[in-house]
Amino acid sequence: MPRYPRNIDDIARVISEPELYHATQEFLADNIEDFPDDISLSAFPISIFHSAVATFLAPSDQSGIHGMRRERIHSTPSWRGAQGRHDCAFVVDDEEKAGMSGMRVVRVLLFFSIEYNREKYPCAFVEWFETVAPDSVTGLWVVRPECTGGSRDKSVLHLDTFLRAAHLIPVYGNQKIPLDFHFSFSLDSFQAYYVNKYIDHHTFEIAI
Repeated sequence: MPRYPRNIDDIARVISEPELYHATQEFLADNIEDFPDDISLSAFPISIFHSAVATFLAPSDQSGIHGMRRERIHSTPSWRGAQGRHDCAFVVDDEEKAGMSGMRVVRVLLFFSIEYNREKYPCAFVEWFETVAPDSVTGLWVVRPECTGGSRDKSVLHLDTFLRAAHLIPVYGNQKIPLDFHFSFSLDSFQAYYVNKYIDHHTFEIAI
């Protein structure tokens, strides 16, 4: 598996994401009181992770302890010796609202932690999906890539905002898909996606 450098500028170059530096700077400014605007992040200690474990309440799960369940969300440049894997996840946007009204869907591009004043901040660099509406036929919520000026919207989020993994299904439309189309491009090649609440009964309870 490829080894990442430990400098945020070099990491941004390796993953071809020049927005990473500025997004991390905004994240620290939002989470640290009186964070200096002119400080350079280049010397900040950074650790890279290829997955994160989400623990969430699943009351209908009879096999768990007191309804708690754990699952792993992956974001890795190489999965089983082949292409990278970057899972989607639900993040909590408004705790006061139920279901998709209080959640957003993101795709995780990088899991990492950054250290400032001897405190580590576990976070993720993500791409955003915009919530559209429930589909009238399937009942599934539809999301689409959130873009500004033709580019996907990205930011850095604290891992505390993550709820659990999400599964998206492309809205295929009427055009034929080429026979040599590779599944690894699925989240980049379609204009909209269904939020698959039928992937398991836990998602069925929350993606409402």
